[in-house]
Amino acid sequence: MPKKYLTQPQLKERYGNISDMTVWRWIKAGRIPEPALFGNRNYFDVDELDEADRRAKAEYRRAQAEPSKHVPPQLQNNSK
Repeated sequence: MPKKYLTQPQLKERYGNISDMTVWRWIKAGRIPEPALFGNRNYFDVDELDEADRRAKAEYRRAQAEPSKHVPPQLQNNSK
């Protein structure tokens, strides 16, 4: 089966009409894979995006299952 690619406008639409800056921030943070450059256009591999989405979802679920590391000041034990 041939690989499927999205252009940057299609990628932005896939994630709810995010901005170009958000796309590049996500790439820099490792949230989505870097695009392939064909000619002078960026193309994003759909399979790689799907895998990145699965990883992000798994990380989110793990974070939700762990107890919070932050305790609001009003709940901290101030007796010393």
